[in-house]
Amino acid sequence: MANGPAASSLTSRDRLLTVVVAAAGLFLVALDFSINVSLPTMRDSLGASLVTVQGIIIFYHASRSGLAPAAGGLGDSFGLKRVFLWGVVAYTLAVGLISLQDSLGAVVGLRVLQGVGAAVLFTTGPALVARAFGPARRGTALGVTLAAVSAGQVTGTLGGGFLSEAIGWEAIFYARVPIGVAVLALGFFGLSRRFARDPVGDGRGFDWSGAVILYGALFALVVVISLARLDGLFSGSVIVLTVVTAMLFAAFKYLQRRTMWPVLPRGMWSAPGFAAGGISNMLVFVGSFLTWFLFPFFVTDVLGRGALAVGSMLAVVAGASTVGSIIGGWLADRIGDRVVTATGAAVTAVGLLWVSGLDAEASLPGVAVRVGVAGLGFGLHQAAVYSLAMRRTRPEHAGASSAMLAVAQTIGVPLSIAFSTSIFRWREDRALDAGIGTADAFVGAFHDAYIAAAVVAVFAGLVVVTFRRRSA
Repeated sequence: MANGPAASSLTSRDRLLTVVVAAAGLFLVALDFSINVSLPTMRDSLGASLVTVQGIIIFYHASRSGLAPAAGGLGDSFGLKRVFLWGVVAYTLAVGLISLQDSLGAVVGLRVLQGVGAAVLFTTGPALVARAFGPARRGTALGVTLAAVSAGQVTGTLGGGFLSEAIGWEAIFYARVPIGVAVLALGFFGLSRRFARDPVGDGRGFDWSGAVILYGALFALVVVISLARLDGLFSGSVIVLTVVTAMLFAAFKYLQRRTMWPVLPRGMWSAPGFAAGGISNMLVFVGSFLTWFLFPFFVTDVLGRGALAVGSMLAVVAGASTVGSIIGGWLADRIGDRVVTATGAAVTAVGLLWVSGLDAEASLPGVAVRVGVAGLGFGLHQAAVYSLAMRRTRPEHAGASSAMLAVAQTIGVPLSIAFSTSIFRWREDRALDAGIGTADAFVGAFHDAYIAAAVVAVFAGLVVVTFRRRSA
C-alpha cells in the first residue's frame, strides 16, 4: 500500500496527464493574483472605500481556508477526480458571475464560492499527484506541479494589469471562464478513471457535521486575523469572533473524538515530516507574502515607478519561484526533502534580508536581482516542503494531508499581512514623530518589516531541522 492502488496500476501516460491536469488546476487558481493589481480599479468602479474593498480578499481566503479539509476528506472518501471536477465547476461559475456584478456585496458573496472552488483545486491537485507517483519520484512530480502556481502568478499579475486598464476589472474574471472550461475538459478526459471509481478510501464514510464546523472555525479564524489588523485586537467584533472561533474549534475537537471517520485522520499526523512540513510551510508564507502587498508600494512611492514596473518586478519573483519549484522537487528526490526544505528557507531569508537594504537610489535591475533571490528560495522551499509532508503519506490520507498544507498557506497570508503591517506602522509612526521625512520613514519601516520577515524564514528552516533531531 505504499504507493496506493492508483500509483501501482497507472501507466506513464496516466501519470503525465495527472501532472498536467493538476498543474492546470493550480494555474487557474493562481490567476487570482490579478486581483492584487486591480483592486484600485474595483474600488473606484464599485464605489467602495479602501477598507471595505479588502473584503474581496479577506472572504476569499477565509472560504478557501475553511473548505480545504472538507475537500481533502471528500476526495479521499469518494474519489479525487470527481471532487477536482466539481471544484473547477464552482470556481469557473463564480468568476463568471462576479464579472456580471455591480455591487461590492455581491462580489464579496461570490468570492466565497470562488474560494470554495480554489480550496478544492489547491487540495486535490497535489493529492492527485501524490497518489499517482510513488515516494521515489514524488518530489519531482510535485515540484513541476507547484511550478504552475508561480506561472499563474506571472500571468495574472501582468495580464490582470493590462485587462483591468484596457477593458475594466470585470475582464480579469470573465477571461478565466474559457480557461476553467478547458481545465474541466482536460480533467474529465485526462484523469484516469481509477481516481473516480477506485478511491483508496472506498467504503469510508464522511463526517459532514465535523466538516461544516471546521469550515466555520477556519473561516472565522482568518476573518479574526484580518479584522484585528484593521480594527485592533480589542475591538468588539474581534473579541466576539475570537470567542466564536474558540467555541467552534472546541466543538470540532469534541466531535472528532467520537466519529469513526474524522475529517482530519488521526494517522495523518504520524507521517514522517508532515507536522514539520506544515509548520514550515506556514512560516515561509508569513515571511514571504509581504512581497505581494508591501513591496509594490516601495516601487511606486519610493522609486517613483508606475504599475508596469510593479508588474515586472512581481513577474521576476514569480518566474524565479517557478524555476525554484522545478529544481527543488528534483533535488528533493536526490538529496533529501529536509535538506532542500531548509536550504529553500535559508535562501528565502537571504533574499528578504537583501531586499531590506533597498533605498530610493536602487535601480530596477538591482531590485530584480534581490527579489529574484527571495522568489527562488520560496520556490525551492515550496516543492521540497510538499514532498517532505507528503512523501510518506498513506494513500488514503493524500487529500487530507494536501488540505492541511493548503490551510497552512491560507492562514499564513493574513498572518503575514498583520505581522508585517504592524511592524511597518510602528516603525513609520516613530520615524514621523521624530521629524523624519515621509519617504525616509517609509524606507526605514520597509527595512524593519523585511528584516522581521527574514527572521521568520530562518525559523521555517529551523523547524525542519529541529523536528528531525527530536524524532531521531
